[in-house]
Order: sequence, then structure tokens, then C-alpha cells
Amino acid sequence: MNMTFVYQWLQPSQFLLTLLTTLALLTLPMFSVIARPIEMMKNNQSTFQEGTYIYGQSPQPNEIGNEYVVFEVTDGKLVGVLYMPHSEFSCFEGEIKGDELDLIVDHPYDDTTNRYSIALESVSPVASRDETMKTPLTLKGYHPLEELSPNDERMLAHCQTAF
Repeated sequence: MNMTFVYQWLQPSQFLLTLLTTLALLTLPMFSVIARPIEMMKNNQSTFQEGTYIYGQSPQPNEIGNEYVVFEVTDGKLVGVLYMPHSEFSCFEGEIKGDELDLIVDHPYDDTTNRYSIALESVSPVASRDETMKTPLTLKGYHPLEELSPNDERMLAHCQTAF
């Protein structure tokens, strides 16, 4: 075997080996950047933070013929009111189960209850410091409203005492 041939063959292969090693070292950090969001998605949590919420079938408050939902979240439990302006209202209690609000609604005129569910939609996820993704939720078919009216507060307070 001719040494010139071996030397000529070795140089390109060493160059190729060096190039492949360099590419591997440069792309390795990229894989950890990709893996991190995937791991964060596994820890995805869809939830309502504790607090009071109001939603309406209309983006405007107090429109006749539209349903409104007001509720307070405490320790993962919901207590709230379903109503239509200038009509009766119904108190409810419930919780988030999967992708819906699972509610037990009191009938306003008799002593019966009915199960009712409202589908939830995820809004754009928000990263948190503990490397989980918090996905804010909204009620499907409803618009979040800015503030409670005095009447909303009165009905919610009534329902909170009922539960």
C-alpha cells in the first residue's frame, strides 16, 4: 500500500470527523433548549387563579337576553350565580373537571338542583418561575367582563351564604 494514498485518504476523513464533531457540539445546546419547553408542556396546568370572575354571552354588561356567569374561586371550588338581566338568578357550586366547569345549580323557585357544565377554552399559556406552564382559562361562548356591578356583587354574596 502506498503511504501517499493513506495520507491523502486520512486528511479528508480527519477533516470530516472534525467537522461532524464540531456540528454535534454546536447543536447539543439546541436540543436542551427544545427539551425544556416540551418538559414544561408536560407540567401544563390549566386553572383559574383564586378570585372573582364575571363572563357574559355579550361583551357588554347587562344586555337583556344574554346570560351572565359570576363566580368566585376559593381552594379550587366555585360558588357563583347564573342570571339574565331583569330576570331570576340561580346559585351554583362546582369545580373544574377536565375541560369544563362542572356545576350543581339550584333551581330559583323550588328545592331542586340540576347539573350544568360550561366548556372551558385555554388562552395562550404563560410560563412561571417553577418551570410549569399556567394556561389561563375562559368560558367557551362567553366574554370576560371587566368588573362586577353592585347587582352582581349582591347576587354573588347571596349565593355564597347559600353554600
